[in-house]
Amino acid sequence: MANKGMLLLLLLLSLAGGASGQKSLDYKLSDWYLGTLDNVLDNISKQSKVQFEFDRQRLGAIHVDHHPISQSLKDFLDVVVCKNNKLKYYISDGGKVIIVDRWVVTNEVKLDEGVRYKGKPTRYRFALTGRIIDNASVEPLPFVTIAVKGTTIGANSNADGYFTLQRVPSDTVSLVLSAVGYKPKTVHLTPQTPQSNLLVKLESESVALQEVVVNGEKQDVLQTNSKVGMIKMSPIKLVSLPSLGEKDIFRSFQLMPGISAANENSSGLYVRGGTPDQSLVVYDGFTVYNVEHLFGFFSSFNSNAIKDIQLYKGGFDAKYGGRISSVVEITGKEGNKTDWGGFADVSLMSANGFLEAPIGEKFTVIAAGRRSWQSPLYDKIFNKYSSTKATSGSGNVNGKNPFGSTDINSYFYDFNTKLTYRPTDKDIIWLSYYAGNDDLTNDVSSGFKGGEPGGMGGGGGDAPRISNFSMSNTDNSNWGNHGVSLKWSRKWNESFYGNFLIGYSNYYSNRDKTSSGSYVDSNDITQSIKRGVMEYNHLDDYSAKADIEQKLNANNVLEYGVNATFNKITYSYAQSDTMKLIDRRNEGVLLSAYLQDKISLYDNMLKITPGLRSNYYSVTGKMYFEPRLTSSYQLTDSWKLKASVGRYYQFAKRVVREDVMSGNKDFWTLSDGKNLPVTYSDQLIAGFSWENNDYLIDVEGYFKRITDLTEYSLRFSKSLANGSFSPEHGGDQSAVTYQDQFLTGWGRVHGIDLLLQKKQGNLTGWIGYTLGRVVNHIDGYGDYDYYASNDVTHEFKAVATYHWHNWDFSGTWICATGKPYTAPEGGYTVTLLDGTKKSFVTVSTKNGKRLPTYHRLDLSATLNMKLGGRIPATIGFSVFNAYNRSNVWYKQFEIVDNTIVETNVNYLGITPNINFTIKF
Repeated sequence: MANKGMLLLLLLLSLAGGASGQKSLDYKLSDWYLGTLDNVLDNISKQSKVQFEFDRQRLGAIHVDHHPISQSLKDFLDVVVCKNNKLKYYISDGGKVIIVDRWVVTNEVKLDEGVRYKGKPTRYRFALTGRIIDNASVEPLPFVTIAVKGTTIGANSNADGYFTLQRVPSDTVSLVLSAVGYKPKTVHLTPQTPQSNLLVKLESESVALQEVVVNGEKQDVLQTNSKVGMIKMSPIKLVSLPSLGEKDIFRSFQLMPGISAANENSSGLYVRGGTPDQSLVVYDGFTVYNVEHLFGFFSSFNSNAIKDIQLYKGGFDAKYGGRISSVVEITGKEGNKTDWGGFADVSLMSANGFLEAPIGEKFTVIAAGRRSWQSPLYDKIFNKYSSTKATSGSGNVNGKNPFGSTDINSYFYDFNTKLTYRPTDKDIIWLSYYAGNDDLTNDVSSGFKGGEPGGMGGGGGDAPRISNFSMSNTDNSNWGNHGVSLKWSRKWNESFYGNFLIGYSNYYSNRDKTSSGSYVDSNDITQSIKRGVMEYNHLDDYSAKADIEQKLNANNVLEYGVNATFNKITYSYAQSDTMKLIDRRNEGVLLSAYLQDKISLYDNMLKITPGLRSNYYSVTGKMYFEPRLTSSYQLTDSWKLKASVGRYYQFAKRVVREDVMSGNKDFWTLSDGKNLPVTYSDQLIAGFSWENNDYLIDVEGYFKRITDLTEYSLRFSKSLANGSFSPEHGGDQSAVTYQDQFLTGWGRVHGIDLLLQKKQGNLTGWIGYTLGRVVNHIDGYGDYDYYASNDVTHEFKAVATYHWHNWDFSGTWICATGKPYTAPEGGYTVTLLDGTKKSFVTVSTKNGKRLPTYHRLDLSATLNMKLGGRIPATIGFSVFNAYNRSNVWYKQFEIVDNTIVETNVNYLGITPNINFTIKF
């Protein structure tokens, strides 16, 4: 009886508070209200005793100049505050006036204010739905973790920020929300909390500095241990990590165990023995095939345009297909829904700009662009690349051209834009576009009119003379990717959510490295010169997909969908414009469907996701099935077991073109089921983790067997153990066809990843270690197993960040086993019947040698400040390779008098950088 009386009293107080809130709006205003709207409301609150709740940053940008004459507070709110500024308000149960943007659903959950409901619950084991947004920009936040405090019950928001939490124990529990780069939040439910359409705001960890001290937990730059092999990273936190001129999300992933970091010349992801082409990279729904700028030193993604990114090192869901190693899913920003804004960034590498703005009440738009400029840092990297790729006999002497002129030009750019339309609270439509391009020109022209002894300017004495010599050396390369997607997402009801998308992606890579010219010999006969290589690789990807998420009950979430992809790929490789060694033009359609069930048992302690993906590939006319299973078991609050097993197929792949003398190249092509069979991989992952609020220990072991790996070799003989030669160094090419040069075999990958992470406090960071083996076998190279070119036996990484006042200091140290390589063992020259001479080389066992151990230290310091006391800005200082280690990039070989001369080509030495960012 006493309990009933207490409930009745609480109900009456609540009603009284609501009535009081309504009555308080009759308060008559009389002062002259001048200033920003947040300060005006503070003054009104003091006078009327009415409490307001609003976004101070949003209302602080609105200026008011109003002198009411006996105007009620309600009229002031309706007209001056809301109508003129696209706002609205409602009164909470406690009588507080809540002011929000007009589009916001008003049954927002009251966030943690240190007060928890003390009464008895009224509802049990119910479903709770809602959406999570960024507090400042009001953008939806994907993949936020929502957990019921003290239980194993939890869920994740989807790509559009929506979530459904099944089997909530009662309406008085507390929810804990966490996301990478955002402050953890606790939401206390009450019997008055609505069960649907809740709106929860999270505050970014990188909020602008205020003139107050905020005590709270520090969220680190990354999050792991959510799923098997999954890593999430915060783009807004990357500024605190050392970088070579650019904030780079892919370079940051390389600091994690299982992802090789000993690749300064590649920002691609070598994940657990896989190569970059074996990683599916999806940006706003379309596939990106080129992920590198400036010869691989930077990734082609502008971190400022990215809202969320997550990487699966293996064991990924059945909804992803077409790759055998890993998946990177990138979600671009949608833009601020309340006000326009942006920022600019300048470094010793590039200039970067970002803009976002609302268009009316239902549209938002963002645009981000980046372009390099030829600063000393850019030129240092460019010269390192171009000097190592000089063509012998080009007329240059010690890097200079004594007879003519040199035209050197290089740059890269990328551009992102996205238009988002929300016609209703249930629908989201976006149009996203991305473009990235690199261009290199390194042309040399040379010549002379008068006679010169010794062939082309060399020798002396009685050597024959030549005249009217002219030579044009062309060295042009450009590569990049364009992509666009149109997506419609709809929340049909509390249990049914759908995404529908059409997209297009284009990859291109063009290379013209040829020399042409003429001279007049001693017999007054004009002789022509033409040599070099030309490559052309274009890929078109048209796709359409539908993904459905259906919540059957508290224990089952069904996910299914279909995908159709049409690929058209062209690749040609020619020498001297006279012999096309490869000329492939192929196209194919891939039709896929998948079904998986996310099963939760024993109060979410056991999670199992069985799935099946089926594929029809038009080129081979066959079906390919991919069964998959992932699971995890929460032993205690701290200990978790996890495992996955599955099969993965890849139909479009990048084939390595082996070149012993000058370094390997690669190109994209489609599997044809004959010379290029469809590659597939069988994977097994198992591990465990221990985690509390401060620390994480994560251990995962993995095994992969890869079938039908393909390489293209420039060697002639298939019996290559006895030696052969490269066509680039002479030989009769007429008997060679590309069918003879594609080599197929298998690979075996196994290893273990260990991660120790400190997650909170002023000092955070992690230590990662990988012990792995990548072994391939291709009969064409001989009857033996060999280490793959991307094999790294040991790789150790240490990352630390320290926050002190307005400064963030960080350092990374990497140490890795040197990579394998194939070396020529000797050279010889044969004089043919026509008197010409051809050079041959004998080759070592495939990847029979290793480069020296790789290690380097990177350091950085970032100052967070406010210009003029109100404009957020940062200035960053970094040093790449701080102790100037000479790490070997690759080895270059020359044949001199039938002897192999070996030269180390090193990576960058010590390289400082500075960057400045301003936000407006």
